[in-house]
Formats: sequence, C-alpha cells, structure tokens
Amino acid sequence: MSAVRREFFARILRALKDGTLELPSLPDIALEVRSIALERDLALNELVQVIQQDPGLSAYLIKIGNSAQYNRGRVVSSLTTALTRLGIDATRDLTASYAIRTLFFLKEPTIKGHLRAVWQRSVHTAAMAHVMAPRCGFPTEKALLAGLMQDIGALPILAQLQHFPDLAANPASVQELLQQFAGKVSGLILNAWGFEPAMVVVGLDREAWLRDRQPAPELVDLILVARYHTYIGQPGFKALPPLPDMPAFAKLDLGALGPEQGLLFLKEAKAELEALRLALQ
Repeated sequence: MSAVRREFFARILRALKDGTLELPSLPDIALEVRSIALERDLALNELVQVIQQDPGLSAYLIKIGNSAQYNRGRVVSSLTTALTRLGIDATRDLTASYAIRTLFFLKEPTIKGHLRAVWQRSVHTAAMAHVMAPRCGFPTEKALLAGLMQDIGALPILAQLQHFPDLAANPASVQELLQQFAGKVSGLILNAWGFEPAMVVVGLDREAWLRDRQPAPELVDLILVARYHTYIGQPGFKALPPLPDMPAFAKLDLGALGPEQGLLFLKEAKAELEALRLALQ
C-alpha cells in the first residue's frame, strides 16, 4: 500500500473513531415532509403546500404518479391528484429518494465521476428492489428508498478524496476504500438522520453477501439480492458467491434463475426497470 493510501485510510479510521467525520445533512425538503407526514390529523393540502415550493420535486412526484406502478388508466397533471394517488407514506419516502439525488451531484471535478458511479449503482439497486418488493411482501417505496440510501456513506468518504487527487485518480484504490468504509459510514448517517433500524442495517450490510441473522426475510435481504444483480456481467462478479448460496436469496423465494445467474422474472420486467431508472436519474 502506498504512503498516500495509508495516510487516507488512517485519516478515515481516525475520523470514525473520534466521531469527527463530517456527515451530510438530509435535505430540508425531505426533513419537512417527513415531519409533516408524522402528524396524526394531516390534511393533504398541507403536504401539497410544502412540496409545491420545490418545482423539481413536484414534477418528480407527478411523474412517479403516472408510472406503471401507480397509473390507473388516467394521466394525472396536478400535484394534489398525484399525492392522492401515491398516499402519504409513499410521498414521504419518494421525497427522501428525490432529495438524496441532489447530494450525489457535486461539481467538484476530482470526485464527481466517482459520485456519479455510486449513484448509478444505487439507482440500479433501487429499481431492482422496487420490482422485487411485491413478490416478497415489502412496500415498494420502502424498497426504493433503501436502494437509494444504501451507499450514502460514500459521500463523506469521497469528499475527503478532494484532498488526495492522486488517490482519486486511481479507480481501483477508490473502490477499495468504498468497500472497506462505505457500509460503516452509511449506517452512521442513516442512524443520525433518524431512520428506523432496518434501514440502518441496509447501509451497514449492503454487501454482506452471506449474512444470515434470522430466518424471516429482512429489508436488507432484498437489497442484497438487488445489489447483487448490479454486478452481473461486470469485472469482479466472479468473486461473488453464487446467488443460490446467499441466505437472502433463499429467504425471499423470488423464483427461478436465468442463464446469467440472475432472476429470470427480472428479464421479463426489463421495460419497467428501465423506466424506473430513467425516472430516478
């Protein structure tokens, strides 16, 4: 290991130990919607008033409301109608999903390519999880949000790389850093943001391929299988365990495998997956 890599590893480890690693904040719009959604006697127009202040979020929720998942044969064009169709819980989770995207689009040239790559994998994972969720009893919006949140720990790690341009220019080194630290930092961030323990575990264990803590399926099991599919056909895929050997796969009972060791039904859902990925970009 080079001296630069050793210095960076030591810096991250020290910051984690001391609690001094600068963690990102959940965007204000997501915090406000989450807070309002917890009110017992919430009127839909209160939610509309908050969300319509963000034209991008409004357009995003209308677009999701017209997606195959929610479309009931009639196109919606107003935010109120879209939120009625989505429901409060889905609106809360989809708002967080939209807000997270903004964190990955920093313009710092040293790291923007790495951020973009992490976001692309998160989007791919989220789309996979969203399509799989109904088959194994998980809410689709929660699955989508978990897929987008699972790599949030990459943000502060990559932010530190701005001070190590030579290291940032080495993709293999960056990947090693993320493999070692991103899960731990994701768990810290999700806990700091007040997400439920199941979501925190998603961040911590999103690549614990042989994880087997309890017999009942967990949200992290869904994300493990979804994330696994993002590696199919990529360098390093052969280093992963076969999908049938993963306890998460056995628990979810998602059906037969195709010739590339991926789930067969996902090939049939290709159009839905692509539409979701485009909506989340």
